[in-house]
Amino acid sequence: MKKCLISIMAVVSLLPTCALAGTDGFRNTMRQEVCDTVRYMVAYDMTYVNDTTKAEWERKTEPMRLEIGDKSTKFYSYTAYLEDSLNAKREARGEQLATYTADVTWQVYRNYPKEGSFTFLDDLIAMNYYAVTEPMKSPEWTPVADSTATILGNECHLATAWYKGRWWFAWYADDVPIDAGPWKLCGLPGLILRAYDGGRQYVFEATAMRQVADGTPIMYQGLDYEPVTFDQLMTQYERYYADPIGYLALFTPGMMTADDGKSASELNTPKNLPFNPIELAE
Repeated sequence: MKKCLISIMAVVSLLPTCALAGTDGFRNTMRQEVCDTVRYMVAYDMTYVNDTTKAEWERKTEPMRLEIGDKSTKFYSYTAYLEDSLNAKREARGEQLATYTADVTWQVYRNYPKEGSFTFLDDLIAMNYYAVTEPMKSPEWTPVADSTATILGNECHLATAWYKGRWWFAWYADDVPIDAGPWKLCGLPGLILRAYDGGRQYVFEATAMRQVADGTPIMYQGLDYEPVTFDQLMTQYERYYADPIGYLALFTPGMMTADDGKSASELNTPKNLPFNPIELAE
């Protein structure tokens, strides 16, 4: 039993701190469906700060992708996508699945599965898969006069808005008249190529974009996710980050006891992990 506890603690120590990555490849067995066809693909680097309590912030960078269709968009981690693809091939060959290492496991869909909504998907340790679908509310942007920047060869202009608990600054390209952007940022007359919050705890920078004409589908992966509200999801996050081992113990009864009979909650296990979600309560 002690070995089991130690192995689970080792898994926790390796889990990403921005969002929790799965460890058993379960995402590959979940049902999917086509929700649109990719017309444009935009690559972003998302640089973020997970622990804002440190004097010197540690920044991490995750490659992200935005798929833009006729009606829907999908924003996700490219690292998670590659790992899913690798495990799908391993699964087909009957091989052992690789451990997920992506730091960002959440995805955001716009106008799917319900038109006029955002759907946010996230996994908690490959045990709990949650989907939050809410009415789509675009930021109320205020243009910044005489602001220009060149991003990927496109002249961009700046707009600001208070949105989802943060002040956001977005640079959009008028000559790319697509109402889309990273995460849930949208509602401007051009594609958002750069965006950051006031404290630069989250920064999105477009690194490439291209038109897609090969009929690549946008796949919705949330069919088997449990529908929850935003508040319910935040409660799950808070429970996990306050006591990761204790949270795991809720879903692995009888497996979280050491040789001396002590439960996980009684042992010196990590607690109060840093957590800085991109969306905050307003």
